[in-house]
Amino acid sequence: MSVELKVFKNTEASLPHVSYLQISALSTTGLLVCPDLKEFISSNADGKIQWYKGAILLDKGNKEFLSAGDPTRLLISNTSMDDAGYYRCVMTFTYNGQEYNITRNIELRVKGTTTEPIPVIISPLETIPASLGSRLIVPCKVFLGTGTSSNTIVWWLANSTFISAAYPRGRVTEGLHPQYSENDENYVEVSLIFDPVTREDLHTDFKCVASNPRSSQSLHTTVKEVSSTFSWSIALAPLSLIILVVGAIWMRRRCKRRAGKTYGLTKLRTDNQDFPSSPN
Repeated sequence: MSVELKVFKNTEASLPHVSYLQISALSTTGLLVCPDLKEFISSNADGKIQWYKGAILLDKGNKEFLSAGDPTRLLISNTSMDDAGYYRCVMTFTYNGQEYNITRNIELRVKGTTTEPIPVIISPLETIPASLGSRLIVPCKVFLGTGTSSNTIVWWLANSTFISAAYPRGRVTEGLHPQYSENDENYVEVSLIFDPVTREDLHTDFKCVASNPRSSQSLHTTVKEVSSTFSWSIALAPLSLIILVVGAIWMRRRCKRRAGKTYGLTKLRTDNQDFPSSPN
């Protein structure tokens, strides 16, 4: 295995090479996500994240940029063309007693509003069966119509909290957000991954949310433990069938034996019966 490492100077000219592209629609609530922090957050639940636009710190007093309840996400109120540009999210990470900064650069592009389809969430089901201790993947599949690519974003919530904030150690995570086509129909799918399922999940309200400039849809689902009674009934079904067949064969043989005894007794009586002799 080989890895190629390219080093760029920390200048504005190098930003296009080291930035994550994210897109928001004009005059909507934009969402910026600080990407690829899973490994750092899972081992540092108290990690602090600060957001910058250019060199300007976006503090909590800024009314245009809002906290989403999850420090890895930043909401932009009523997105305008002026909001386009480069952003930085900086996370303070402690390792062996020493602090380090993990920086992610994001390029935000703002697009004019277009005719968006109404997203339709077609899965998951209201109840998802699962066994405690098992690994579970629950996909949220959203239909986006038959037009061009959509600006629809999809995410999961656990008790109205973003997944990364609800599970900072990474036991439950979100999968990738791919858009794809099937028979000229467009879809986006985001999976909720449990590794593993615990009893806590049985009492949690999970919700998939799909949103674009035209509409926002959501669907609730819950995880239900697979019934042990149901499992045992499936396991014992073949045994019950065998017992039933053996019982039927035994009853049939017994009935045949009884019929044979009755026939022999009747024949014996007939052979030994005394008939009166006829007169000479």
